[in-house]
Amino acid sequence: MIRIPEHARRRWPRLILFALFTYVSLHLAWALFTANEQAEAELVGVVSMFAGLWSFAAAVAQLLPPRPPPPDAAEAADQLAATVREQWSDEVEHRQLRDPAVIPLSWAATARPVTAPTETVVGPQAGRVTRLSLEGRLEGNFHRAASQLAAGFRQVPSSRLVVLGEPGAGKTVLAIMLTLGLLADRDSHTPVPVLLSVSGWDPVSESLDDWIVGTLATSYYGGQPQVPRLLLNRRMLLPVLDGLDEIPEAARRNAVRGLNEACGDGRGVVVTCRSVEYQDVIEGGSPPLRRAPVVEVAPVSVADTIAYLTEVNWPDGVDWEPVYAQLRQRPDGQVATALSTPLALSLARGVYRNCDRDPRELLDFDGRHAIEDHLVDHTIPAAYAPPPGTLPQQTDSRWQEESQKAERWLTFLATYLHQHRERDLAWWRMSRRLLSRWTGLLIGIGVGLIFLLAVTAAQKAAHLHQIDWPVWTGVTVAVLVMLTWYGAPDQSPGRISFALRGSLDRLRSGFRTGFALTSLVAVTLLGSAGVLVTAGDQWSPTALVFSVRLTAVAVGAATAIGLAFAVRNWFNTPPQHSTRTTPMGLLNQDRSSSVLGAGLAGTVLGITGFPLLCAAASTALIAVLALTGESKMSLTEAASQTAIETGIYDRLLPTLAVTALPGAVLALLILLSRAWPRFALLHLVLAIKGQLPWRYTRFLADARERQLLRQSGGQYQFRHIRLQERLAGRSLAQDREPVLQTRIVRRRRLQFAAAVSVFATGALLVNQTLTEDTSRTTLPTGNVEAMAFGPPGQHVLITVDDQKIVRRWNTETGEGVTAGRLNAPPVYEGGGIATGEKGAVLLEPNMGSDEPISRAWEVPWNGPARLRSPQPVNGPEPPTAKVILSTGGRYLMMATEREELLSREVDAGKESLLKAPGGVSLESDLSAVNDRKTLIRSVIRSERDYRTEVRDLKSGKLRCTIRGESAMPRIDAHGTRFIATRKKAVLLWDSQCRKMDVSPIKTYDYIDEVALSPDGDQLAATFDGATHLYRLPPPGK
Repeated sequence: MIRIPEHARRRWPRLILFALFTYVSLHLAWALFTANEQAEAELVGVVSMFAGLWSFAAAVAQLLPPRPPPPDAAEAADQLAATVREQWSDEVEHRQLRDPAVIPLSWAATARPVTAPTETVVGPQAGRVTRLSLEGRLEGNFHRAASQLAAGFRQVPSSRLVVLGEPGAGKTVLAIMLTLGLLADRDSHTPVPVLLSVSGWDPVSESLDDWIVGTLATSYYGGQPQVPRLLLNRRMLLPVLDGLDEIPEAARRNAVRGLNEACGDGRGVVVTCRSVEYQDVIEGGSPPLRRAPVVEVAPVSVADTIAYLTEVNWPDGVDWEPVYAQLRQRPDGQVATALSTPLALSLARGVYRNCDRDPRELLDFDGRHAIEDHLVDHTIPAAYAPPPGTLPQQTDSRWQEESQKAERWLTFLATYLHQHRERDLAWWRMSRRLLSRWTGLLIGIGVGLIFLLAVTAAQKAAHLHQIDWPVWTGVTVAVLVMLTWYGAPDQSPGRISFALRGSLDRLRSGFRTGFALTSLVAVTLLGSAGVLVTAGDQWSPTALVFSVRLTAVAVGAATAIGLAFAVRNWFNTPPQHSTRTTPMGLLNQDRSSSVLGAGLAGTVLGITGFPLLCAAASTALIAVLALTGESKMSLTEAASQTAIETGIYDRLLPTLAVTALPGAVLALLILLSRAWPRFALLHLVLAIKGQLPWRYTRFLADARERQLLRQSGGQYQFRHIRLQERLAGRSLAQDREPVLQTRIVRRRRLQFAAAVSVFATGALLVNQTLTEDTSRTTLPTGNVEAMAFGPPGQHVLITVDDQKIVRRWNTETGEGVTAGRLNAPPVYEGGGIATGEKGAVLLEPNMGSDEPISRAWEVPWNGPARLRSPQPVNGPEPPTAKVILSTGGRYLMMATEREELLSREVDAGKESLLKAPGGVSLESDLSAVNDRKTLIRSVIRSERDYRTEVRDLKSGKLRCTIRGESAMPRIDAHGTRFIATRKKAVLLWDSQCRKMDVSPIKTYDYIDEVALSPDGDQLAATFDGATHLYRLPPPGK
């Protein structure tokens, strides 16, 4: 595979930007050369604005501090050493290892055949072999014992050591002692010992170095791997790996092999493992850890056992003398063997001090493991029992209930860890493992329904009729939530970290991430749509223009989301210093980081989203119109048209849709990709089921105080693997017990009822939101720009589509016949077609300045469907801007530059100026007029004042006014009925502008064109590429 050099990869983006800049510059130069004075001034102003913004951004970028230099490895190591020492010193105090009455602990070189040859461990020095002294004993003075162990370790040239011992023998305590002993008098520029629980390492799928870096990053550096990787590469780390035996048996050989490979270059390492398990690995063919001496923790002697138990202040009635006698008589017996570990002695101390039990019961068990199981089984009740000497009236009677709840919750956690072969209780890994695989689907459906209801409520509050807005919003959000839930990688806990240094790098990195993610989705959707359109042979100029604008909108969306990710990543500064972490601290840090990051990204998208989308769509519109030569439009006009198309002027809902809604969705998606929200959801589910307490973190902290759990960095562990295994074993045994059939049936019935309720609720909501199609007939007309009904009794509809093709349709059978094709679309949309006596009259414009302004074509109602020869229609002087036919085809109405309304009879050619108080400007919307010269038009008085006026043009009087926004008003031949559209509904009024007692006709898509039959009893509405026919009650009813 060919690998592209780094400098070549960096060169390509610059070349692409240079080519794009060159193209834009040439295009702007050509536009300035061909533009008129007004367009030139506006274009210069726009270019100057963008140039000013670019200069401002460049100036701000220059003010930001440059990228910080790489951290000094020695300084970073010293800071990490201080953090690790503080962490494990606190853990030593919590475990009471500095207590003078601590259990004695001895260790020495092992006699097992698991050690590399001595000459390879020490190496010759001046012609002789140095002998290591690794023996030691912890008795009373923790600091002295740790210093002694550290001094012996420093004698090993390879800085490697293997610590063996039986379960509960104190291997972890020895590892803590070595870590603190090395840190106590550590010299600068020497490796930092870091104690890590190796149970979470999978040597089959992950290298040791990567696992160490990831673990240290999570525990001390907020999930950022830069500093740990630097320290590891500079050999400034001494890994102390605790619990090699806790790796699954099948992977232990790979683990030892991975240790040899990772440390083959002379790096130091310390490993703890159970004696038998390590010997099995070596005897199974795995080579010993090279150049590493092996020490083994010795069992606690009978004398030390008796001495330790004698020093305990036992409650009255607790007599250990029979047990002492048995220990002295049989020092190798089952009781002595069971009590030969610090773990067993500490458990026995807790059980018989706090529980009302007799130690002589230990003599009745059959073996060592039975005694250990007995002690482990009573550990949790002993931890919650009242302290010895507590008076009955001072005892909380609920301690037994609390003990039972704690045992149930700890059993669940132990079973979870056992099933995943782990010891570290990392809360950020629990959601992926414990939540159902259907969770993402259910969350997507639930969030989609919430957004559906929210948008529906906003619609009603704004008095809008966008029927499918809630459905499409809900479906889109549901799909995005599902994709995020299943597609987002597992996240480690993060934290908020901000610094000005390196801002540009973080901003660029975040922008690339957001832009790439959005581009991937956009390219997939646009590519799929393009393939479908190509396969259906549906490409047309309109489809091409739409695809170009849609692509521009995708670029604008990707840019806005890129900016949102850039600001979010701005607050993710890689830390230069290590910090001590706790499980609660990691949870709080990730919660704050998740909420702040999602809020910032959502806010930025809400602020920049619509301006960028509008700018992209407007630029694409101008480019398409300029390249095709259809029209010359200024940037202001294009932006205004884009804003109108998006509905931004329509009060509340469109404004929320283009600002708050995308920001809220992006914030939600970012939250769902983080660790804390997923764990919060898991905690909610498990707490409802009773498997975890509602105050989960407080419970774990309390269990640690009661010596049931221990803390290792940002994770909890059970006090000992023996307690975890015992709880998990009992839980799994209970799970294997047969469950009553009635309980299974009851559970399945509840699940079925819940599923039916959810789907029924969703179906009801969707049914309330979706619009029922009440049309009587649907005609496959395509996108229609003008249409007209035939006279009563003809059952004919004439349409002109966006390809200027004229068709005649039978409204009863649905059959259509092509009549011909116009050279240009009918003037003024629906106003260019009328219902004549013999056929439909179509008014075709002629853009030539010396020719008649239009030509009138006729399509007969009966006989062959063809366009008849056009008749020229001359216009006034100066030329007009707006032309419309009356509904009967008798009059041609034109608005002049002098704001006059000129009426001309199409057949006779007579002209007359009609009265229009207030004037009719060139931009006025004449909308519709009938042969009786009753005019209906839409008027916008102000930003919030929308109305539709009905005038008698013969007298000039205003007949009535319809308040509210509307579009495409139509009038019947007798002036007894008016209609108008509002978004996805058609409303009806009588001749006095009173709303008729008829339910509005609602559609499931935006209406492109409408027509009203001459007698007002039929309605045609075109949307979604088809024309739907509706029956209306006869006028007067």
